[in-house]
Amino acid sequence: MKRNAFTLVELLVVIAIIGVLVGLLLPAVQAAREAARRMSCSNNFKQLGLSLHNYHDTHQAFPLGATAITQGLSLHVALLPFMEQGNKYDRFIIEEVFNSANNRPLTQDAPMAMYICPSSPENTADDTEADYTTHYYGVMGPTGTNPQSGVAYKENTSGAHGGWSEQGLFRWGLKPKNFANIVDGTSNSLAFGEISWSERNGNATRYRAWTRGGQVNQYMAPAKNIARAINSDYTALFNDMSMGSEHPGGAMFGLCDGSVRFVSETINFSTYLSAASVNGRESDGL
Repeated sequence: MKRNAFTLVELLVVIAIIGVLVGLLLPAVQAAREAARRMSCSNNFKQLGLSLHNYHDTHQAFPLGATAITQGLSLHVALLPFMEQGNKYDRFIIEEVFNSANNRPLTQDAPMAMYICPSSPENTADDTEADYTTHYYGVMGPTGTNPQSGVAYKENTSGAHGGWSEQGLFRWGLKPKNFANIVDGTSNSLAFGEISWSERNGNATRYRAWTRGGQVNQYMAPAKNIARAINSDYTALFNDMSMGSEHPGGAMFGLCDGSVRFVSETINFSTYLSAASVNGRESDGL
């Protein structure tokens, strides 16, 4: 009896067609997944912005970047009650350091999904993988020269980790800022930025516990200066870590009005510096 079957040539053609279709499909699937992750990341920033405003409504000021205790707690802890995490906040001892016997277990019990970018492959601190980290950082302000006035931005240059900009929203253990201090306009001033990229700052050990604050005149773990371009490779100073992400072409940012923007890594650097200040009186806007 005559048997019907594929010839070898036909089989190879079918395999080749399937290979081409898979090759076309996979990038589309990956792009769809990244779009979903980017949307989730944007929603996290939106929640951060809402919690920041609710905090201000309650306290008539924004939270400090870190409590006025060396190795104290971060702004992320302060915002917990306004992100429906009041029960967790109540378990912290605010007057103690982040790694005290009472506070350290709360850093290690579970990742904080609202502080983690889903596109990043890492969610633990580099100095100890037992601690969960955050990918969303407060903006301390710009460093260098104001592109509008030509005058240097106000900066405390003490310490060995990059100094402290004085013209952003968050600071360490000093008088907190409020809406009246944002003279450049809330829609023109950055509040939060993203550091979630795998090749961050030369792959140096930079991620820290999401609860960790800072040390006076030394470093700030939960907030950073705007000193380098987005996605730029930089390893020298802890406070000057460059913002960056796994989202192609840039990173997510939250503004002081609660809105969220994806900012391109090719943004004019003068515009980027201007957006980082709350009182630089620059005319540039994102």
